[in-house]
Amino acid sequence: MIKQIELNIFYPHPPERVWKALIDRRALNVWMMKNDFEPRIGHKFKFEANSLPGLETTIYCEVVELEEPKRLAYTWQDSYTGEPSLVIWTLTPVEDGTQLELRHHQAGYAATAISNSNCNLESNFSAGMFFYEPVINTTKLMPKPSLFQPTASNELSSFVGYTNLRDEWSYRLNQKLPDVLLIVDY
Repeated sequence: MIKQIELNIFYPHPPERVWKALIDRRALNVWMMKNDFEPRIGHKFKFEANSLPGLETTIYCEVVELEEPKRLAYTWQDSYTGEPSLVIWTLTPVEDGTQLELRHHQAGYAATAISNSNCNLESNFSAGMFFYEPVINTTKLMPKPSLFQPTASNELSSFVGYTNLRDEWSYRLNQKLPDVLLIVDY
């Protein structure tokens, strides 16, 4: 179960460079996962990975906030646990670089934010100002549950729980993203 994951990382690069690593499909493919991301409000995309042999992970997402080069937010729902959540990236220019903040919130049911240009997504999330519905039309995107799915889902849920997801984000932000920021030419 994801409650809230918060990570703050400093990168010795300007915000525009870090931003590109968050929105460029090729860069995301290197430090995150295979994806079909586009930096456009309302764009539905997915991350796909084969973390273990025979275990394919698909995460369904939708861009709900985009303020270049400061803030990006998208819904997040993996195909195994089915727990909808919200990922929020905030970039702050600081002396000699960028402070990147990641917040990954459990949404219960997520997720179409009230979309208008004056909407503060995080405040609205905290205040419960969301239209609650199954995330990203799961009836079309995810396979129908079988009799065996609840048990497998519960086992996987504990396997990829809060601590593991926090560790995974930490690894990607502290190990993989810095390498991409050094080598990727935008």
